Amino acid sequence: MLAEMKEEKRKMEMERKVSILELFRSPVYRQPIIISILLQLSQQLSGINAIFYYSTSIFMKAGVQSPVYATIGAGVVNCAFTVVSLFLIERMGRRTLHMIGLGGMCACAVVMTAALALLDSIPWMSYISMLAIYSFVAFFEVGPGPIPWFFVAELFSQGPRPAAMAVAGFCNWTCQLHRWHVLPICRETRGKTFDQIAADFHQHGEGGMIDMDLNKLSTELEPFGGDRDLN
Repeated sequence: MLAEMKEEKRKMEMERKVSILELFRSPVYRQPIIISILLQLSQQLSGINAIFYYSTSIFMKAGVQSPVYATIGAGVVNCAFTVVSLFLIERMGRRTLHMIGLGGMCACAVVMTAALALLDSIPWMSYISMLAIYSFVAFFEVGPGPIPWFFVAELFSQGPRPAAMAVAGFCNWTCQLHRWHVLPICRETRGKTFDQIAADFHQHGEGGMIDMDLNKLSTELEPFGGDRDLN
């Protein structure tokens, strides 16, 4: 075992570094780097950030009596299933877990949407929505959460790995910036005419500051429950 490790270290030291441009130009690295980018996009565009950033507001919309504690519960689920994924990755395989995670998240999103839509007529749907959120987080942590980073590290040898990790990290955080910079200025258009929408943007374009208060970000929540105030 020690001899194998020394041999691997020797080979790693002999391998030359690969630049970011070479990752895309070389046919050897092009497909792995594209796979790595798509996996990072699947992680960040899965909807998990909406749950993490707006979970308290979603729980309030669902009628949960203690939304802050429910949000803490989502964090506990997040940590617990991160540990669970460590035992499943080698047993079930990376690709299988990633697909199961994305499929489970999709199903949970459908259930959560239906539960919030039926909340006014069926009060106990608040519990279903809370369970759907917890399950959503659990599926994320056994699949799309850790798997993309495993793939990037394993698809490349030591030479191109630093550049590949840099590209993957850039794509990951670019999607994060989309959440912070695009979503807050995305205006609700339901029930408005084109002239009203245009006037709204014109008003802000003349120097008015767009309110960045998270309590007023109703883009994700209003379709489920009308115009009720989250507060």
